[in-house]
Amino acid sequence: MPLTSYQAADLLNMEAPLPSELAATADYPPEPDADGRAIAQAEPAAPSAPERFGAVGQNYWYAQAGPSISFDPDDDGFAAFGLAGAGITDFFAHGHSINLELNKLKFIQPGDDAVGLNLGLILRWHFVREDTWSLYVDGGAGFLVTSEDVPAEGGSQFNFTPQVGGGATFRMRDQEHLMVGLRWHHISNAELYPPNPGRDSILLYVGYMWPR
Repeated sequence: MPLTSYQAADLLNMEAPLPSELAATADYPPEPDADGRAIAQAEPAAPSAPERFGAVGQNYWYAQAGPSISFDPDDDGFAAFGLAGAGITDFFAHGHSINLELNKLKFIQPGDDAVGLNLGLILRWHFVREDTWSLYVDGGAGFLVTSEDVPAEGGSQFNFTPQVGGGATFRMRDQEHLMVGLRWHHISNAELYPPNPGRDSILLYVGYMWPR
């Protein structure tokens, strides 16, 4: 039906939206596509969540220290050692890592005390991996060279160090983690220098891991 004079006047008096008002709305001005047609701009992608600790390909440095006490009945008196060292961790599969570490040990034992260097290879399985913590079991072996015989009575200055244990990690910030663990630690020269008294100890250690 034809517009009345009043309706035509209303249409003429309608104000078009200002460019500033259009700019305040999302996706204005629209981007043209390859054919020149206007399309809406895509929203920015949300930031991805950080990769879970223990993913394959992750690599870390770590430092560790802790005390140990012997529970071997062959030790005639108090025997213990303190450990401090550093290592590297490579995750070759999800939750599975290989660790190479070098530690300095200080032995307090009946007879002459000793200091030594221990190079060890440890395999670790983080069988529980959550966003901020994990549980693991590990085990491995290495060799130990000391300034005096260990044990002092009948031992040697070269020994092997098989060990097995478990622990937990706790994320502190970004990809840095606190590590706490407990291990059975054995010292033996594998009959290379008989007699071979050996020594069994419980080792409690604390470490800190950071990406490399």
